[in-house]
Amino acid sequence: MNRIPIEDEIAALRRDLHRHPELSGQETRTAGLVAAELERLGLTVIRAPEKGNSLLGVLDTGRAGKTLALRADMDALPLQENACNLKGAKAVVSEIDGAAHMCGHDFHTAGMLAAARRLTAIKEQLAGRVIFCFESGEEMGLGDDARALLAELKPVDAIFGVHVQAAFPCGAVVVIDGSCTAGCETFAVKVRGKSAHGATPHLGLDPINCAAQILCGANSIISRRVNAREAAVLTVCNFHGGSTWNRIPDKCRMEGSLRFFSEQVGRDLHALLEQTAAGTAAANGCTAEVHWRNWCPPSVNDVALAALARRAAEEIGAEVIAGESWMASETFARYREIGPEVLAFVGCANPDTGCGAPQHSDQFDADEDCLAVSAALTVQFAQEFLGEA
Repeated sequence: MNRIPIEDEIAALRRDLHRHPELSGQETRTAGLVAAELERLGLTVIRAPEKGNSLLGVLDTGRAGKTLALRADMDALPLQENACNLKGAKAVVSEIDGAAHMCGHDFHTAGMLAAARRLTAIKEQLAGRVIFCFESGEEMGLGDDARALLAELKPVDAIFGVHVQAAFPCGAVVVIDGSCTAGCETFAVKVRGKSAHGATPHLGLDPINCAAQILCGANSIISRRVNAREAAVLTVCNFHGGSTWNRIPDKCRMEGSLRFFSEQVGRDLHALLEQTAAGTAAANGCTAEVHWRNWCPPSVNDVALAALARRAAEEIGAEVIAGESWMASETFARYREIGPEVLAFVGCANPDTGCGAPQHSDQFDADEDCLAVSAALTVQFAQEFLGEA
């Protein structure tokens, strides 16, 4: 395979990032390391620290041509990492309690810096501009500061990104035409009733019973109100009410998310959950409010750019395989407001090294060989998209 040799320094940086993960919006150390490397390469670094930790590095060839943005995310998850993967002890483990790179963003950051090194080295062979976009806060649906910085540099002809994927074998590349990650919206349903003693429920209005009915009704939305040909998920992930065994509380709360590949389905789910909550609450003499946040549309790969990405993968000798869209969401989707986009998946699973646990689980571990493939794919895509000088 025509991989980019990953210098020991870049591999060491990836391990350092893994040992020192930073949560969404807190990536000051990570952003500092990235900025230092971009400045060392002679790139123009653009930051707006008063707005967030995202930053751009601009490689201007000085020759007329297209503008390509390459995006990587930097934040970690609020998880306690398991020191073991599926086979045994991991080579590198987070040293920060309650924070861990369990989605591979350390690989994305290091791989993008490796690509920046290579593209800077062959700058004279390129035309146009390359903008390296390092995004803060992806896991929490943030990152607006990254897109705001990039929007100021329009026109941007394409945005390319790589996401490591535990569902695929290490080094394999999957590039899907159309929707490749799901849209998402998170919700909190707050139910209010009237407190009463457990012995006299008729003197109160039970918000727990009401919320349970809302939960059951919500679970029927997908099966009865959404076309079976449309992939969609509505999941409640926490449920809280009361603090003692003998008194009905006056309120109850549950939180969850919607997932969808059609924005219209997402809007329909939004409306249907509100209808279900309001109607069920009224029938129980309670009130219910649905609070929404973190709307993210599906990531939709431009078909022509997807074909170019698959061709670039073939050029570097990677195995291009078919794969399903990911029901997880990605703020990469929002870059579509700036220009056409394509997100490629690079497999990071390897049973021999114990890598293959799903992302967002404490045993997640990515085979480090995927780093070279990610970097090489990014560079090859940039070369083919920008063309020769």
